[in-house]
Amino acid sequence: MQNNFRMKIKENIIQELNQDLYRHLNMDLYDADHFFGYYNGYIYKLIDRVYKKHGAKGLRIEIKYIIEYLIFLFNKLKYNSKFDDYILVIFYFRLYYKHYSYRNRFYENQLSFNF
Repeated sequence: MQNNFRMKIKENIIQELNQDLYRHLNMDLYDADHFFGYYNGYIYKLIDRVYKKHGAKGLRIEIKYIIEYLIFLFNKLKYNSKFDDYILVIFYFRLYYKHYSYRNRFYENQLSFNF
């Protein structure tokens, strides 16, 4: 029962990611996967890894970061005429994308003390 509940929460968060991708970039998760620089299917593995390690809150934060990264990437690719898109996708991914575990996190709760 617990595992089914966790899977349902994860599916709802992925559905929210699909909605945000369509709202902001007019694409779905499958299309967004092609703009992640390593290989096909990386975004799905990234979602699984973040959800297992950090739970629902970490996955929601990662989803916001993915949307912001893709908006940044499309702005960079819009005025490009010298390089192929796939070369710049790999270059910008390795240069700018940071996994959730490697980013500095700011806690919004005032009562959360970091001693």
